[in-house]
Amino acid sequence: MKSKITASALCLFSMTHLFAAMPEKTPEVESATDNDFVALTQKYEDAISQLADGLETRSSSSETQMNPRLIRLFGETTLYGSSVSNTLKSEKSEELYQASEGEGYLELADNSQLAHQQEVENAIDNAVLHASMMHPEKFKYTEKNFKEDVKSVESVEEQQLISNIVPEIVPQQSQDNQTAVGVEMKVKKPNFWITSGEVYLQFTQNYISGNWSQGGESTNTLMSGLILKANYNDKQKIQWDNTFEAKLGFTTAPSDKEHDYRTNADMIRLTTKLLLKAIKSWNYSFQVESKTQSLRNYPANSNDYTSAFLAPLDTKVGIGMDYKKSWKNFNISVNIAPLTYRWLYVSEKFLAGRYGVKGDHRSLQEFGSSTNINSSWQIAKNIRWSSHIDAFTSYEKVYANWENTFDFAVSKYLSTKLFMHGRFDDGVRKKKGYTYFQFKEFLQFGLSYKW
Repeated sequence: MKSKITASALCLFSMTHLFAAMPEKTPEVESATDNDFVALTQKYEDAISQLADGLETRSSSSETQMNPRLIRLFGETTLYGSSVSNTLKSEKSEELYQASEGEGYLELADNSQLAHQQEVENAIDNAVLHASMMHPEKFKYTEKNFKEDVKSVESVEEQQLISNIVPEIVPQQSQDNQTAVGVEMKVKKPNFWITSGEVYLQFTQNYISGNWSQGGESTNTLMSGLILKANYNDKQKIQWDNTFEAKLGFTTAPSDKEHDYRTNADMIRLTTKLLLKAIKSWNYSFQVESKTQSLRNYPANSNDYTSAFLAPLDTKVGIGMDYKKSWKNFNISVNIAPLTYRWLYVSEKFLAGRYGVKGDHRSLQEFGSSTNINSSWQIAKNIRWSSHIDAFTSYEKVYANWENTFDFAVSKYLSTKLFMHGRFDDGVRKKKGYTYFQFKEFLQFGLSYKW
């Protein structure tokens, strides 16, 4: 198909050369020249007609559909500025074409598809250009006028393409409502919430100092834990971090004649923190942290429990500033609340007077300042260190906890955890031979899953 189109273009190109080679008319031979021109024109038209008839009978409808580039040959006679510039460029091109010896046209040097396409376009441009030079009176349009008066084939094909695509996107409308064609759009609101969690069930070995305020002893235990996080961040002004933590551990008690097993780790903690953007990594903060336990805890060989559900319930509300920063493997959040209210409540009357509560009172209210530091460090691919520090001072006494967890991931579902918990509390009764510093440690191995 392309070779036949090229042949047609070269025929027109050859005609212009023939016209150019003909001698100028003289009065004596004017009639003969006109007759020759009419005869030559008729032969050219007959040849084109035969070629078109042959293509129509042998080709499918898709094959005979006119190439938009051929509009310059078979459309309205138009002088294109691009034909001039393309012809000049083709004469300077050395990559696709080279001059053939003894020939008056350019010969294809590269048999690639790109070169073949360029050859066809150059042949068309040369033919139109020579025809316009020899017979300018035959050219009805310039390129500018043609664009204004005649709709280009490219524009027609583009409209046809759009009309073919639109019905596939939206259903056809009824004939009574065809004034507007629209595309149904669904706007999906962004989700500013990020949730995560961890659950584990592990065997542990632990050590508890003799002055640990909630009691317990060093032994082997079974430990379970749950951590849930739901954090909101609109990426502009507001952040809201929520964390729920629960931990419960049971231990056999060989030396305990009163109980078959006891709890040695029991904690329920809920933390919510509302942040309002201040500058860079700093935010105004409002934080509430509440902590208690779920079961009673007994010392060895005794039925007098030392702690229970909501005994104590320790709640702190603070207003201050929060600093957040993240690096590749390290994240840190520091919350400083110079205005902090602490409320300590003991639900069991039997435990009144403990945990810093004086006399027979079962609640304690204090004002002071607090600091919370949460950090995590991915030390290696399978080693992670998480740290939590919370400290409160009423400027008369200090209460502080430092929890450290080293997570050694064996696989997706197996891990080893080393948990070390240090505490300083000068508001409790100091046992003889001990200081106000308390310490607890667990070494755990078992199942662990994160999402």
